[in-house]
Amino acid sequence: MVFLVLGCRSTPQPTPAPTAVTLVVRSEDQAAKLSHQQNWPAAARAWQLAADRASLLNDSAGEAVALHNLGQAERALGQNSAARQHLEQAAAQNEKLGHTAEWWRNQIALLQVEADAEAGSTERLKARFNKLTPLSSQLRDHALLGLFLNELGLWQKKQGELSVSDQTFAKAEEDFKAAKDSFGVATVLVNRAQLFGEQKNYPAAISSWKTALQNFQALANPPGIARALAGQGQALLAAHEDLAGAEDLLRRALHNYRTLQNPKQAKATMEYLLQCLVAEGKNTEAEALRHDLQPTKQ
Repeated sequence: MVFLVLGCRSTPQPTPAPTAVTLVVRSEDQAAKLSHQQNWPAAARAWQLAADRASLLNDSAGEAVALHNLGQAERALGQNSAARQHLEQAAAQNEKLGHTAEWWRNQIALLQVEADAEAGSTERLKARFNKLTPLSSQLRDHALLGLFLNELGLWQKKQGELSVSDQTFAKAEEDFKAAKDSFGVATVLVNRAQLFGEQKNYPAAISSWKTALQNFQALANPPGIARALAGQGQALLAAHEDLAGAEDLLRRALHNYRTLQNPKQAKATMEYLLQCLVAEGKNTEAEALRHDLQPTKQ
């Protein structure tokens, strides 16, 4: 017993990390918290600081991670040119390091940036898909393959290749399930539901929205829940089926979007709710909502 106490006392204290390393870790932790809070202006500044501090230590891997997250924050701010630049830098560093999985995450983020960009980036997006699609056959990481196929399906849908897009989304869903990536599965269900709606296959759309809602609820993901509520309400409205149920879903989605402080989606949901009220013959309520949709005069 005495030996155990003496042994404990004689254990040397761990050597403190160098100040420069501590600063990098602190910067990364702060930046990650800001990204989680979706405080994108502050997150962008914090990730830039983390990248600079990693560079001072010649930590290429850490710098690439910070640059990737900086690009994601800039994408959320609509700064596509800066996002593209930093994601390309991260990809170049990961390629040199032989970090294939990280390189693929950079490429998928770049696909999303190009898809978000204004007209004129179509050729860049097409060229990137032409480069990555043959390489995707070598991917053994189901989660990464699911992410790539999801982006490919969105591109195909945008090009009007609806049946091909459906097949791609189905493959993406299979990969996400194999990876046990519940958020990925829910995301593909949303995209498939939208596709079914464009095909006017409303029973399939409604079913897909319901399953997506269940998945997002299991994940306790508020933005996903709001999206699935709105989507199911829109699908019921388009099918002219259970308008009372559609109204309830749209009202709940509208409340959630307001709570999430998402004015763009709240306005879009209000417009669908207005259509629903008109279809139900609730003219007084529709007129009041129409008044709310009018821009405020200065």
